[in-house]
Amino acid sequence: MRSSTLIKVAASAGTVALLTAGCLSSGSSTGTATGTAAGPGKATVEVMYGFGNEQEGAFKKDLDKFAAANGFAIKYTKAGSWDTEINLRVSGGNPPDVGLFPQPGLMCDLAKSGKILAYDDATVTSAKSTLVPGFVGAGTCADSKVYGLPSAVSVKSLLWYDAPQFATNGWKAPTTLAELDALTAQIKGAGKTPWCIAAESGQATGWPITDWIEDLVLRFAGPENYDKWVAGTLKFNSPEIKAAFEYFQSIAFTEGNVRGGTKAIAATNFQTGGNALFDATPGCYLFKQATFIAGKGGFPDSVLAKADTEIGVVAFPAKEAGNNPVLTGGDLASAFNNDANTLKLRNFIASKDNGVEVGKAGYFSPHKSFDSSLYPSKMLQTIAKDVLYKSTAARFDGSDLMPAKVGAGTFWTEPIKWINGSQDLNTTLSNIDASWPKSAS
Repeated sequence: MRSSTLIKVAASAGTVALLTAGCLSSGSSTGTATGTAAGPGKATVEVMYGFGNEQEGAFKKDLDKFAAANGFAIKYTKAGSWDTEINLRVSGGNPPDVGLFPQPGLMCDLAKSGKILAYDDATVTSAKSTLVPGFVGAGTCADSKVYGLPSAVSVKSLLWYDAPQFATNGWKAPTTLAELDALTAQIKGAGKTPWCIAAESGQATGWPITDWIEDLVLRFAGPENYDKWVAGTLKFNSPEIKAAFEYFQSIAFTEGNVRGGTKAIAATNFQTGGNALFDATPGCYLFKQATFIAGKGGFPDSVLAKADTEIGVVAFPAKEAGNNPVLTGGDLASAFNNDANTLKLRNFIASKDNGVEVGKAGYFSPHKSFDSSLYPSKMLQTIAKDVLYKSTAARFDGSDLMPAKVGAGTFWTEPIKWINGSQDLNTTLSNIDASWPKSAS
């Protein structure tokens, strides 16, 4: 699930084509295979995107500098509803020159019909040398060609806590799930409530649970099985995937673990549900959520003003030390024609040289070579250096990549029934599997 909230970094989800459901469609693209540049270059190149806030202004600064140095101008088009507007532009024969896709599945669908150009091998090779492992796979479609490479990304695999409280109590942030289990027991043993878990989001209630499960699937099943699961070839009720749900259940369903109890999860707002970390008498001590939570509308303003001393954040713990997959969201840069300046701009957006101003605004580059000191706070520098750039594999948000009937449907609603106690886990998983469109797997 993507959100435009500040600091989520344009989001809330392998180097193989199995990464996305859309990319797994059979058949190959009829588009230009290599995207070889042609013509003298347009005087104005149109870029279409869906993000806003500080990222939008910083994005324009980075691109305008590049365009001026290369002798062309840029037309910026912001889509209020990306999927609808890009489909209308493409079906009407008037696509932008460059598009930034928040969901690889849609990008691959358009690539299959020949509407998007693949990257050339040299550009892909260059990107692989600095990108977090797995990001090239995010833009790889069923024909094994790369049609999109990431610009700014968000990080979802995060565990938040009140730093002064941890120091006062002598607690250590966990690095493995075993350590997380021990810490949960330690906090509860001290007569305190370990967790805040929040899943309420209006008509989209339930989506935060998908981020929990996706992170746990990466840990229990591994990135390759994650890819198969997202593609529909590994079912929700398979042992590999069920293990993730069972671990979540061990935290969320155990009496005394969650503020308000298990049934409060579905009634607690996802954006403010972690604020109890910072109460004078904390209501909880651990909260899992993406980077956007440390922005306006998330944690309290008084806490954000002292973020570097008040807010603790670490990678969501690994199953075993040294194996640190990261769940992300982001935007993939793609080209709709092979005009020379179009391809120059697309390649720059996806390159390690882009994002200086975007980074200063607090949004993450997917390139490990990016200068982390440019991020505007120690908190963000920590997320970049210790979570994103140390990850062993990156994967995009799975629910965003699954067929909408599942990823924005039963994967949201069925776990809420489970959490509320109206059905058991086996029923929940079987119901999600039954909802998967036959043509999508």
